[in-house]
Amino acid sequence: MKKLKISTLLLSLTFMGALFSCSDDESTAKGSAKISATDAKVDAENVTGVFLSVKEIQAAGNANSKAVISFEDPLVFNLMAYQNGQTFAMGEGDLDVGSYNELRFILSAESDSYVELADGTKESLTIPSGTTSGYKINGAFDIAANSTTDIVADIDLRKALTVTGNGEYKLRPTGRVIEAEATGLIKGKVDGTLSSDEQLIVFAYKSGTYSDSETEAPSGDATRFEGSVNSAFVAQDGSYTLAFMEEGEYEIVVAKYSNQDADEDLEFESKLDAELMIDGSLFNAVDVSSNTTVSVDIVLSI
Repeated sequence: MKKLKISTLLLSLTFMGALFSCSDDESTAKGSAKISATDAKVDAENVTGVFLSVKEIQAAGNANSKAVISFEDPLVFNLMAYQNGQTFAMGEGDLDVGSYNELRFILSAESDSYVELADGTKESLTIPSGTTSGYKINGAFDIAANSTTDIVADIDLRKALTVTGNGEYKLRPTGRVIEAEATGLIKGKVDGTLSSDEQLIVFAYKSGTYSDSETEAPSGDATRFEGSVNSAFVAQDGSYTLAFMEEGEYEIVVAKYSNQDADEDLEFESKLDAELMIDGSLFNAVDVSSNTTVSVDIVLSI
C-alpha cells in the first residue's frame, strides 16, 4: 500500500508539473506585429509636412503596455508623404499573444516633431504626453502565436492636426489602428464640374452614423465631419481613394471646400448631393469586404 501511495503521489506531481509547464508556455507565447503608418491630407494648403520623431512603439491592452519596437536613433518621417493607401513601414517586433486596443508612439524630445510650411519654415508641434505615455492611436488587433499581424496606424491629419487660438499646431489623438488583412478599398471617380479654386473631399461614414450636424461649425479642437471613419481629397482628374476600410457598410458624403478668404486654409462651403454608381446601378451605401476593392463612381448634382 505504501508503494502505491508514493507512486500515486509522484504521478500527481508529474501531472501538475506538466500542467503548469503548459500554462507557462502559453502565457509566454509570442507573435509578431508589423507596423506601418498612413494619413489623409490636411485642409491647410500651406502645410507641406508633419514630421514625427518616434523612439519607441508600444502596444496597450488590459491596462498594460508593452514595447514592440525600440529605435536606437529616433525614427523621423513625414506622415503627409503617405496617403491614398501608401504606408510608411515603421518596423516589426515581437509581442505576447493576446488582444490589444491601442498603439502608442513614444516620441523623442518635444522639439523633434514639427510642422513644415510651404515657405520652408518649421513650426513646433504640440503632442500632449507624447514623450511620456506617447501619442495614442486606438483600435483593436490580435496577436497570434508564431504569426505576423500587419497593423496600420491611420492618423488622418485632416482631423488630428489643429491650430490653437494662439496659432500653435497641435496633434489630437483621433487616429485608428486596423489590421491590414481585414480591410478593403473604395475607389473611383467623382463626376461634377467645379471651378479651379474649389476642392472636393470625400468622407466615409459607417451606415447610420451620419447626420447633418456633421457639417456645422465645430467647437473646441473638433473638426467638421468629425464622425467620419476616413476621408480623401478628390484629385484634379476626379479620382479618389479611401484605403484601409474595415469590413462593413458605409455611407459616402461629398463636401465642397474653397479658399474663400485668400488665406492658406480651405474653408467649407457645402455638402453636395451625390449618387453612388456601382456596376451601373445606384446605391445608397457601399458594402466593403476584406481584401477587396469596390469601384464607386460618384455623380454630383451641382
